[in-house]
Amino acid sequence: MLALVPLKNAGIVQEHDLPGDLDAGETRVVTWSLDIYDCEGFARFQVQFPEGIEATALETAQASFSYEGGKAKFIWMELPPKNTLDVSLEVAANSDFQGGTVTQWFSFIRDGRRKDVEFESHHIARSVSAAFEQQDFAQDIDTQRLWTATTNRTGTMSVTIRGHEPGQFLKLSETLGTHGDISVLDDADCDIRDAFEDQLVFIWQAAPSASEIVVKYTLRGGRPDQVTGRISTIQNNAAIERTVEALQPPAPTAQTSPTVPSSTPPSTPPIEPAPTEPVPAAEDVAFRIQILATHTAVGSEAIKRIYAYPGEVRHEQHEAWHKYTTGYHTTYRAARDNRVDLNSNHAFPGPFVTAYRNGQRITVQEALLVTKQNWIP
Repeated sequence: MLALVPLKNAGIVQEHDLPGDLDAGETRVVTWSLDIYDCEGFARFQVQFPEGIEATALETAQASFSYEGGKAKFIWMELPPKNTLDVSLEVAANSDFQGGTVTQWFSFIRDGRRKDVEFESHHIARSVSAAFEQQDFAQDIDTQRLWTATTNRTGTMSVTIRGHEPGQFLKLSETLGTHGDISVLDDADCDIRDAFEDQLVFIWQAAPSASEIVVKYTLRGGRPDQVTGRISTIQNNAAIERTVEALQPPAPTAQTSPTVPSSTPPSTPPIEPAPTEPVPAAEDVAFRIQILATHTAVGSEAIKRIYAYPGEVRHEQHEAWHKYTTGYHTTYRAARDNRVDLNSNHAFPGPFVTAYRNGQRITVQEALLVTKQNWIP
């Protein structure tokens, strides 16, 4: 039998109905369902809320409950003899709430050792009243790109973003083209920053309240006039995208005296502006199900044989992990139903839904925002 490294969630599957937004003074009832399978003995489920959220327990599934510093804790000294734990909280937003990220963990004992599972984080935006929207968010997203050269092929690129809605999801994706090296000088306190292939990405789960956001990075060995970007965000409760235009080459200097023709070509040819591509009307956003992750590569046919699974298996590698997914769904509902079927009929260690955009992995939350779909419990 081939030994496989367990998936990072250790077979624990979580479903929840956390809201996508809350307004000050608003109260919601939130439920979590945890499929715990063969867990027994001590366990703890912990939820960290952003500032401005108060929570009161409604259903604890026989756990002791505490809430302090935005952290809700359900603690079982001995788990009840069931495969699913259902807990619920009454969640209220006060005047300090400006949006933020909810993080969640489940800790348990298996084979005499403690195991900690971190679930996918969830962003809750600050709702904006209609009057406030009309007053402060009537303007559209505005961006500005600036290049400061230090040598012939090295300089600092800065991108300024204005007109964003504070507390909402915001993403800046820079397409750099062929280049040598980059180093980020200022990421404007973004939550996630990543660089891969010719992409540089900045993500704010809750956009700051400042009137403008400025990111800066050094670009070496590239063509600054070929760098383009794209803004993805939520504004007035609608997903929007805007292009950050490429730089325009400087206009030629006006001649004040006749120019004598020369047979010698100029030493440096002028840079032609790169064509700016419009944001595509439709993008390939897909939901798949991750069924396995290992530290060593495993053949797809071996996975099918071990888990008696006849379907397609795709492989991708990220850092030290080999990840395996199946399915291709344009709706989250279909992917969720597929996950439930896989969980019921195969021994995969806790399959869960993932999302991709034009072949690049993104969070399920971002995919739901872009495709304007709702989370399905």
